[in-house]
Amino acid sequence: MLNSILLRILTLAILWIGLGVLTIDNMAGNQFIWQAAAFSLLVLIGVFIEFFLGYDGDTNLFPVVLTIIVIGLVFLIRINPAMAVDQFIWANIGLMAYYGVLFGLRDYKKLGQYQYLWGLAALLLLVLTLIFGVTIYGATNSIRVGSIGFQPEELVKIALLLFMASYLDINKELLRIGTVQVGRFSLPDKRTLGPYIIIGMFVLGILAAQKSLGTALVFFLLMVFIIYMVTERFIYLLMSLPVIVVSGTLGYFLFGHVRVRVAIWLDPWIDATGGGYQIAQSLFAISGGRILGTGLGNGIGAYQIPFPETDFIFAVIAEEIGFVGAMAVISLFIIVVMRAFAVSIKAVDRFGQILAAGIGILIGVEALIILAGVTKMLPLTGIPLPWMSYGGSSMLVHCILLGILANISHNSSFSISDIQVGKRVGVL
Repeated sequence: MLNSILLRILTLAILWIGLGVLTIDNMAGNQFIWQAAAFSLLVLIGVFIEFFLGYDGDTNLFPVVLTIIVIGLVFLIRINPAMAVDQFIWANIGLMAYYGVLFGLRDYKKLGQYQYLWGLAALLLLVLTLIFGVTIYGATNSIRVGSIGFQPEELVKIALLLFMASYLDINKELLRIGTVQVGRFSLPDKRTLGPYIIIGMFVLGILAAQKSLGTALVFFLLMVFIIYMVTERFIYLLMSLPVIVVSGTLGYFLFGHVRVRVAIWLDPWIDATGGGYQIAQSLFAISGGRILGTGLGNGIGAYQIPFPETDFIFAVIAEEIGFVGAMAVISLFIIVVMRAFAVSIKAVDRFGQILAAGIGILIGVEALIILAGVTKMLPLTGIPLPWMSYGGSSMLVHCILLGILANISHNSSFSISDIQVGKRVGVL
């Protein structure tokens, strides 16, 4: 517990030092002092809540994520103060959601009893978005009520993860062994693998109709990696390759903005002042940061790169705190993924093992795709960097996922004989 408290104090020190530097440079107003104070108070209250309710799970997971959130908040203040105000609010809501799930979810294993309801919920959310959503930058992935916008596809991440974890928990043996012989390979029959494929096809098909291709890529890789992890059969990875080739080819010829992104990815310099301007400026910013960076508030990427608060916040970070800072951010995400896998290994039931590993895979895939896009290793996808990019929907959903992960960790930290009244999560 002491180690966890010290880590949180260190993280809050990063917030206040960053805020102090930006205030001295006249880049942050006095309103952020109150915003940071409210955020810090919630973090410290959380320490006492964990102590009194007897949290006994991974003590390093939340402080690492908190550090990612804080770095994102500091750089959002630097890039766009108006958006930073909103992000502080969503970060506070996210913290409350995290503790609400951690201490309010009495038995996460009951979530596995509703596998098809989770699958249908994922489809329903996407259909509603397709019908009532608004189109922003070519993708219909947001629903607006007045001035408030929300991206239901973020909630789909939770529903889809719960569906996959519960479905694979029940069908693990049949998926691993197979019941139908196809040449040298033994594959599961259509009754076993069919529902998994059908739900996946509908989810990916609706996302394609919404032109939300970045999220479709995330979900597809999530479904492939999680079934490979559960079954340990390389055949599932091989089966995914033609799907990637065919769907990628269709997407290229059907959607004009995909062709533009691929062309920019192949050679942004051919139109560096037009279509390739965003990625070109990102590369200039990253290279300009060198080893130690230009210093917080001294970079030009925050002004030159279009939409730096969402798609390209990592480029601004790499410029202003350099290669060292950029590697530190990447290391934080690696730690989160590895801690999720550690929670998976220690989980006392298979559903918890699959769900925890699935959360780790999701976060790792999201971070990898967006970081690869910013550095021109992959075409741009437009998905937010978890806990760091601007976006209330993303912040809230990832905090809920973190709460589920911490809940699994806590419930796996003791045996039935060790349970004490008031010490188990959800027992108040």
